[in-house]
Amino acid sequence: MRRKRLVVTALTMALVTATASCAALGGSAETPQGGGDLEKPTIKVADLKIIDSAPIRLAVDKGHFKAEGLNVELTTGGKGSVNVDNVIGGSIDIGLTSYPPAIAAVVKGKNDIKIVADAMTTTENLFLLVVAKDGAVRTVKDLIGKKIGVSSKGGIGELALRSQMAINGVIITNEQYFSMPFADMPAALERNDIQAAIMNEPFLTQTLQAKGVSKLLSPFSGSTADFPTSGWIAKRDFVEKNPKTLAAFQRAMAKAVQDAQDRGTVEAAVVKYVGVPPNVASLMTMPVFSSSTDARRFQRVVDLMKETGELPKGTDLDMRTMVTDPQ
Repeated sequence: MRRKRLVVTALTMALVTATASCAALGGSAETPQGGGDLEKPTIKVADLKIIDSAPIRLAVDKGHFKAEGLNVELTTGGKGSVNVDNVIGGSIDIGLTSYPPAIAAVVKGKNDIKIVADAMTTTENLFLLVVAKDGAVRTVKDLIGKKIGVSSKGGIGELALRSQMAINGVIITNEQYFSMPFADMPAALERNDIQAAIMNEPFLTQTLQAKGVSKLLSPFSGSTADFPTSGWIAKRDFVEKNPKTLAAFQRAMAKAVQDAQDRGTVEAAVVKYVGVPPNVASLMTMPVFSSSTDARRFQRVVDLMKETGELPKGTDLDMRTMVTDPQ
């Protein structure tokens, strides 16, 4: 009996030693769901410095990509339209963008872009059009002829504002929109370089706390409430050549979206990666993070782009052709 115990002990010690050796070499006792046979185990991804990016930062920090056998080289793009250009150009594999620039690129025939994961849906006051408290703009009609800051020309904020302007009978020309990072908008308002700005979280809360600005209107309300605003895109060529890699990315992001249902977790990520103070993160409006890719929801973006003249009225784009469902 004593000899049997010695044999069991020896086998146990051997297993512990082997496991420790594997860990020391960078291995893991947990088998990646990707099975180690991903077509492209390292991919280049670009996010944006806004709340939309919280899930992918969580996916990196919590090891969800690593568990899938996937290494993500993550950088931050200047704006969504730049990420679209870089996906098309091939310098990144997957990029975060608001939906209009990606849709416009497909309609113009530049490239066959696929939506590989949804990112965010609006909630009340997540985006606001703000103006200087002592500025020239006091009502919506005062926006006529004024300069308006947007994160990307032709982006989701501009699209929603065009819809609201139509409801209010106000005509805003393309020349009135000026593209700039959210972080630069408060100073531009203070200098009167712009007279209004469409801002997103967490910069919106930070600006309302620290600067002399006030809310003029909520672009995403009424017919544009609960609107899909941003998502992760890739070229069709990448999607077709790397199905296992893409599936690993989607699974990791789905886990991160579940993590992002906890407000405190998102707040910590925004403080760490966007750089706002904890008191700002604790007060910011939260979006709806989603890992689904419902083409019917995305069709609302196409319909609104046609309604506001961003796309020709006769545009026939079925968003089901742009969506790659999670595997």
